[in-house]
Amino acid sequence: MTAFRGWRRTRSALVVSAVARTLLGTLLLLLLASVAPALAGWETTVVMSGSMAPTISPGDVAVVRPVDTADLRPGQLLLVDDPDTPGRLRLHRLVAVQAGGLQLKGDANPTADPALVAPGAVHGVGALRLPDLGLPVVWAAEGRWQPLAVTGAVLALVVAAAGAHRADDDEDRSDAPVPGSRRARRPTGRGTPAATVLGGAVLAVGALVGSSTTGALFSATTTNDADSFAAATYFTCASAAAGESAAQYLPMQEYSGRTAANNGTFSTDGTYAGGVTYRVDGPACGSASRAVRLDGSSGFVWTPIQVTSPTAFSTQLWFNTSTSRGGYLIGFGNGTNGDTSSSKDRLVYLTNSGKLVFGVYNGAVNTVTSSASYNDGNWHLVTATFSRSTGARLYVDGALVAANSSYTSAESNTGYFRAGYDSLSGWPNAPTSNYFAGSIAHMAVFTTALSAAEVSAQYTAAS
Repeated sequence: MTAFRGWRRTRSALVVSAVARTLLGTLLLLLLASVAPALAGWETTVVMSGSMAPTISPGDVAVVRPVDTADLRPGQLLLVDDPDTPGRLRLHRLVAVQAGGLQLKGDANPTADPALVAPGAVHGVGALRLPDLGLPVVWAAEGRWQPLAVTGAVLALVVAAAGAHRADDDEDRSDAPVPGSRRARRPTGRGTPAATVLGGAVLAVGALVGSSTTGALFSATTTNDADSFAAATYFTCASAAAGESAAQYLPMQEYSGRTAANNGTFSTDGTYAGGVTYRVDGPACGSASRAVRLDGSSGFVWTPIQVTSPTAFSTQLWFNTSTSRGGYLIGFGNGTNGDTSSSKDRLVYLTNSGKLVFGVYNGAVNTVTSSASYNDGNWHLVTATFSRSTGARLYVDGALVAANSSYTSAESNTGYFRAGYDSLSGWPNAPTSNYFAGSIAHMAVFTTALSAAEVSAQYTAAS
């Protein structure tokens, strides 16, 4: 015993204690790094399966930060509510967007997850990986008590080594009292650094054990090329409009009244006129999946925002109809307060046969027409773009259906954008009715000619 006490005051004991305390301090810092982000609203999860190997292995701790749906990008690691097992989480890579939601895939899985995930089920995007820190949680879940016991024994040994060194003044000079004096006291702080580190580590481990765990459906070992998938930029109609800085964006989600809220950069609201039915079924667009139905005889939507001779623009509208009388969909005219326009231009309308026409006027009417008909009772997104460099282009459901690059100028006039009604006098294949009979939603006007990729992203946002 005397020899051991003597060793505790040696340089070698000092080195052993220093190394052990460094190990304990490092462990504590790692544990705190895994649980402290929760204070900022981030989440920590212990990975339980191998579906993300070799990127992430079972026992790794993943820290995710909150993310807006508009900021999601292919290749990101997402923590989501497991669509197949309520109450569980899944950490997989975003690879594509389908009509029903986000498509994820584990890096080690040969195929994508069969179930799609709603954007609202996303907890966050991967921000930090702490390798192997959660292995005790995995061992406990699997009933593997031997590695747990070994780990506990090693930890106890390190704690003991952290308190091995004692300076001379930490030891009693004698076990017997000196005559005429009090018995020497051991310093009350002896061993405090190791005990403090161990206590902090225990608290952090407890928090880690109480954190969530995440897994996946598969555990295959083949890998795939990550971050090489094409996907849409936007996941809702609102984020699509905001992402391209729509000057006017009318979702048309109102319950009643005559005000059509405008969420564009030019924020003056629009107005419903005539026969309008609210909150009918609309295109699949998250929480904004409603529309308004126009009666085909008096209903339309007009805006009071005055615009002078836009030379580059895009107009966009979701519509659904089975009419055989055609109708005005979206365009530009000089009619104030919803009055019929005497000068009309930059417009899209539906013929009696259901074909779409987009045209501009520059002393003569110049139009492009779709070859297909769209009065089939389904939802369609029509997008018209125009600029001096691109000419006139007409897109339906994200795809180009008609174009003429020689149409590079439009009428110089001042007017207002509207949907559902205006005069079509003098335009080719004018329909029987100027009023559109059907449902419309998500009217948008942009001050640039959207590219083909941007139009495709707009459609995918709610397709």
